[in-house]
Order: sequence, then structure tokens, then C-alpha cells
Amino acid sequence: MNPLTLLLELAAAAIGTVAFSVLFRVNVRHFPYCALVGAVGWLVYRLAQQRLGSDVLATFLATLTLSACARWFSTLRRTPTLVFLVSGIFTLVPGAAIYNTAYYVFLDLGVQASAAGGETLKLAGAIALGILAAYSLPGRLFGWHTSVRRDDN
Repeated sequence: MNPLTLLLELAAAAIGTVAFSVLFRVNVRHFPYCALVGAVGWLVYRLAQQRLGSDVLATFLATLTLSACARWFSTLRRTPTLVFLVSGIFTLVPGAAIYNTAYYVFLDLGVQASAAGGETLKLAGAIALGILAAYSLPGRLFGWHTSVRRDDN
């Protein structure tokens, strides 16, 4: 992978994430963090894709990392995690797979539609599992503090 190409892809991921943040009316002060979450997710995806050769596993690892970053920034910025997660996940949504599925369905090409639909479901499942895994991690890893009340009676 050419480093310049990767750098351009990261810039595009950051810009795309901010553009998506505008659609969701994210406060402007969170734009740099949203951009960073999207770029980190894309970086992990591309590196994992290159090393592992699996789009599904790369999507899972990127979503796990992206979701963890979103949780960390939500603690740092005292903002709901979804502000960063929904904007940042934009880079990993399997838009081409969804398009291909619909395209083959409308052309009445059942075999191709099934293959594209299966790939879409695997990628969507990887995203869901990545988010679930990141939310399963204890909050204290992200700087959350809980106060414990003790009754000494």
C-alpha cells in the first residue's frame, strides 16, 4: 500500500466523517474529534485488510477500535458516545455491498443478489459485533469514574 494513497484515504475519511457530522447537526466543536474517529477507523480497516485479507475481520477490528475511540472521546468531551460513533462509523458502512445487492435484485440475478446480500449481512454483523465488543469493555478503561455509596450502619 502506497503511503501517499493511505494518507489521502485518511484525509478523505476525516472529511467525509465531518460532512456526515454536519448532517447529524453535531456541534462544531466536536468536528475534529469526529474526524479523528473516522480516520482511525479507516486506518485500522485498511491495515487489517492488507494484513489479514478479510474485509469482514477488518471491518470488525476497525469498528471495535472506532467504538473504543468514540467512548474515550465521549468521556473526554463529556458528550454522548453516539455523537462520535454515528459520525465515525460512516467510513465503514458497506454502501457498495448494499448497492450491489439492490442492483442484482432489480436485474433479477438471484445468484449474484444472494452473494452480495450475504456479504452485506456479514459486514453489517461485523459492525454490530464490533460495537457490542467495545461497549462490553469496562467504563473505567475510558476514564469513567463511578462513585460508590457505602452504608456503614
